[in-house]
Amino acid sequence: MISISRRWLVQTLRASNRNFGTSHQYLRKAISDQNNEKKHPAIHENGLYYGKFTEEEYQSAAKYVKTKLQKLENEIKGEKNIRENIEEYPIVPSPADRSRKVKVESLSDLLAEIIKTNGPLSLSAYMRQCLTHPDYGYYTTTNPLDKYTGDFITSPEISSVFGEMIGIWLFSTWTSQDNPQNIRIIEFGPGKGTLMFDVVRTFNKLAKSRIRSDQIEICLIEASPILRDEQAELLCGSKLNSADIKDSFYTKSSIWGNTVKWLETEKDISDDVQYANYILAHEFFDALPIKSFQKSDSGWRELLVEHSPSVLNTQGALPSGGSSSEFSPDLETDFHLTVSPKDTPSSLIPELSSRFNALPTGSRIEICTDAELYALKMASLINNEQGNGAALIIDYGLKSGIPSNSLRGIYKHKFVSPFFSPGKVDLSADVDFENLAAITAKACSSFGPVDQGDWLHEMGIGYRIDQLLKSNEGNPAEQDKVYASYRRLTDKNENSMGGAYKILCLVPHSAQMPIGFSTF
Repeated sequence: MISISRRWLVQTLRASNRNFGTSHQYLRKAISDQNNEKKHPAIHENGLYYGKFTEEEYQSAAKYVKTKLQKLENEIKGEKNIRENIEEYPIVPSPADRSRKVKVESLSDLLAEIIKTNGPLSLSAYMRQCLTHPDYGYYTTTNPLDKYTGDFITSPEISSVFGEMIGIWLFSTWTSQDNPQNIRIIEFGPGKGTLMFDVVRTFNKLAKSRIRSDQIEICLIEASPILRDEQAELLCGSKLNSADIKDSFYTKSSIWGNTVKWLETEKDISDDVQYANYILAHEFFDALPIKSFQKSDSGWRELLVEHSPSVLNTQGALPSGGSSSEFSPDLETDFHLTVSPKDTPSSLIPELSSRFNALPTGSRIEICTDAELYALKMASLINNEQGNGAALIIDYGLKSGIPSNSLRGIYKHKFVSPFFSPGKVDLSADVDFENLAAITAKACSSFGPVDQGDWLHEMGIGYRIDQLLKSNEGNPAEQDKVYASYRRLTDKNENSMGGAYKILCLVPHSAQMPIGFSTF
C-alpha cells in the first residue's frame, strides 16, 4: 500500500505543479508546503486521505517525497567546475540509487526521466552531467584526445611549434619583468601535458643561464588520475605513486629538474609572494558550464533543457572564425531548449548587468559565471606590487560582443548539436573575452584578444617553420607534414584554427606591452 501511495503522490505533485523543477524556489516551496502540518489534503467521507490512504500511509509517503526532492535539488543544482576537478562534481543519481524501476541504459535515458519527473533542467546542470557524470559522462568515460578514438585535436598535439611559441612568450615576458627568481608555471586544464612539456622545454633552454631549474615550479590543476599519470610520464618519465605524495599533493621532479606539483583545484594554489606566477589556460574556459537567457518584455528569461522525442535541433552555432573541424548537419535529438515562462533564480544574473540590460528585447545571451571566478583567481595571482606574473588565455571566442548561440557538440572531429547523444560528445561554448578583460581590469591590464594565427606570426612561427623545412630538405614527406601543421595552426579558413581561436593576455598594470600584441 505504501509503495502505491508514493507513486500516486509523485504523480499528483507532477500534475499540479509541472514546472516546479524550473526553479529552485518552486522546489523549496513544494518541500515547505509538505512540512506545514496544517496543510493536509481533505479527508474523504470514508475517513481516508483522498479516500485511499490512512494517516500513517500519507505521512510516510510525504516524508519519502520530501527526502527525494531535497536530495535531487542538492545534486542537480551543482556548484563545482569541470575540467580541473572531474571527480568532485555533484551528480545526478546513478540508476542504482533510484527507487523506481526505470530502464536506464544511457545518460539520455537518465536525463529524460529526470526532466519527466521534475521539469526542465538548467543548461549548466545539463552540461555538467554530460561531461562529468561518473557512469555516462564524456570526460569520465572517454579520452577525447586519444590519437585514434578522440573527437578533437588541440593545437599542441598538431605541432610542438605551438608550445615553443608560448615558451618564447613566457621567456620574453619573464625577461621584461627583470628575471624574477622562484617562478611558478601554472596550467589550468593541462590535458595530456603536451603544451606544458613544449613550453618548459623551450623556456629551460632559453633561460638556463639566468635561473636554476629548481627555482622553477610547475603546477598542474588536475584531478583526473588517468590524466595525471599521462602528464607525469611525459614530464617526469614515470607515473605517479604513493611515494610522490608530499604535503597532501603529488609532487615529482621533471626530466629537467623542475618540481612538478599536481593540485586538485585552483583553490589549492598558495598565495606565496615569493613566486612570480605565469599562467596558461588553453581550451579551458570553453568547456565550463554556461547559462542561456532571452530578453522578453517582462525581463530576462532562462532557457532550460526540455525533453521531446525526435526534435530537429538547430541549437548551437559555429564560431564566427570557423573551426578546426568540418561542420556536421543538424541531427534529430530528444532534447532542446525551451524558454522559462517565469523568472528563475538565475534570471537575476543578467538583470544585475548594465551590459546585458542595454540589449534590445529578443536578445539571447550566454553567461558563464564560473569563467569569471577563474579569471579573477588568475588576476589575483599576478603581482602588481612587484610587477611580475602574467596569464595567457587561448580559446574559442569572439574579439568583442556577447556570446549568444555558440554552444555546440564536438563529435568525431565535427560540430554537432549539443543535445545529440548526451555523454558521447564534447561540449564547447564561445568564451566572452570582453567580459574577462572587464572583470579583471582593476587587478591587472589586458591585451587582446587577437586571432591565434596573427599572434603566432608575430611570435615568429614563420621563422621557426622555415628552420624546420631546411633541416628536412632530404625528407619531403616530413616537410609536407611541417607545412601542413603550420597552415592548420595559422590559417583562418573553416578547417583551420588561426581565426577560430583567440588569445588574451593579462599582465601587471606596470608591465610593458607583452610580445605578440604590439601590432594589434
